[in-house]
Amino acid sequence: MHRRMAIIGMAALSLMVAQTSCGQKRTSPPANAQCDLGGGKSITVDYSSPRADGRKVYGGLVPYGKVWRAGANKATTFVTTADLKVGGKDVPAGSYTIFALPTPDKWTLIISKKTGEW
Repeated sequence: MHRRMAIIGMAALSLMVAQTSCGQKRTSPPANAQCDLGGGKSITVDYSSPRADGRKVYGGLVPYGKVWRAGANKATTFVTTADLKVGGKDVPAGSYTIFALPTPDKWTLIISKKTGEW
């Protein structure tokens, strides 16, 4: 009897969670971009795709002159299985976090060795 009640309770809880999560719109859904460099080497970027929803993003939500985590939610991750040269700088194969420093005239890309950032 107790087992049957536990199973029914779990089923009801699962349905409630499913109904709640299925009806919600994710405003900044996770996204992924991959690039095959050939020879078994690749670049993968995981990020949350920001949505403007009518708001001013650059110079507004993302202020000019301040480091931005380059995406919504947690920081954007960048994994390369090949040694790269980005903006004249060497980027060895590995895992990184990407940030940007936007200004009205130019953006500076920041590739950080520290991972797991928000």
